[in-house]
Amino acid sequence: MGEELDSLSLKELQNLEQQLDTTLKHIRLKKNQLMLESISQFQKKDKELQDQNNSLSKQIKEMEKEIPIHHQNHEIMPAFQLDILRNRNICEEARMDCDVEENLRQNQTTTVLPPWMVQHMNK
Repeated sequence: MGEELDSLSLKELQNLEQQLDTTLKHIRLKKNQLMLESISQFQKKDKELQDQNNSLSKQIKEMEKEIPIHHQNHEIMPAFQLDILRNRNICEEARMDCDVEENLRQNQTTTVLPPWMVQHMNK
């Protein structure tokens, strides 16, 4: 700690200084080794994340190709939103074929109920 150095001779002080230099070199080597290992790990993680990002981007592009053009917002959508859009398309197509909706059009009712409510009422 550098205390009580008054009693040491010049030779002992030089020896202590050499020991401190040697120890400091070992400490610096170990510190540099740990830093290089950390950098290497971060570079690996960075590459993994870039690969994952590229893969997800490809998946999004493939999913966007599957969605009809009139539903594309030109925004990146989470997968659950894409599923919602697909399910809505299926429901809309099923409703188009529904007899209840055709009956409503023929009767020209003044109260308009959503098709999902009409379907439940006719069951």
